[in-house]
Amino acid sequence: MSHIPLNELKAMQEKLGLKEFNKIKYGTGMINKKTPAHSFKRENKNRPTELSARRPVPKTHFVAKEKITRDPRFDDLSGEFNEHIFKKTYSFISDVKTKEKMKLKKIIEKTTDKEKKIELKQLYNRLVQKELAEVRKNKKEELERQWKKKEFEQVQEGKKPYFLKKSEKKALLDAEFKKELEETGKMQKYLTRKSKKLAAKEKRKNAWSTEDI
Repeated sequence: MSHIPLNELKAMQEKLGLKEFNKIKYGTGMINKKTPAHSFKRENKNRPTELSARRPVPKTHFVAKEKITRDPRFDDLSGEFNEHIFKKTYSFISDVKTKEKMKLKKIIEKTTDKEKKIELKQLYNRLVQKELAEVRKNKKEELERQWKKKEFEQVQEGKKPYFLKKSEKKALLDAEFKKELEETGKMQKYLTRKSKKLAAKEKRKNAWSTEDI
């Protein structure tokens, strides 16, 4: 197109438009011809990706987030522990323990091996003692709730509340416990067991005194 006068080329450009004019002038393969991008491949998937030396390596890097583990028993996100609600929610556990105790009692009755029978009896007695301790603890908590309620009522009435001492609480609890034993007919058994316990304690005390001499 070098032989065509400049004014004719300009007129042709205006008529065809710049894009079509450039196609005729330079050819279709010359416009916006991009060089194919080189693809960098890894010979092994465990190796790092190969990067072009012509481009700067990006500064950003990813750091793996630290895994945070938490124990819901000691985490504030789980709320505060309420023993009363906990016992109410899992009250079925006491029924399970009672069934296990009855099952163990039947096993003891059927066991003929003396040593095995002694072990099972000791286990049964431990379960009974734990059950009694739990009952007494629940009774104590119930009495404490009643005492606090009375103290609160006295404050509401404008009276000066009387706060029980630990010794007084213990005395009231013992009285309530003995009353319950009398009602269930277990008082004599309790006194016998207590006297045996005191006798054994006194015996150990005397033995230690003799050794010191």
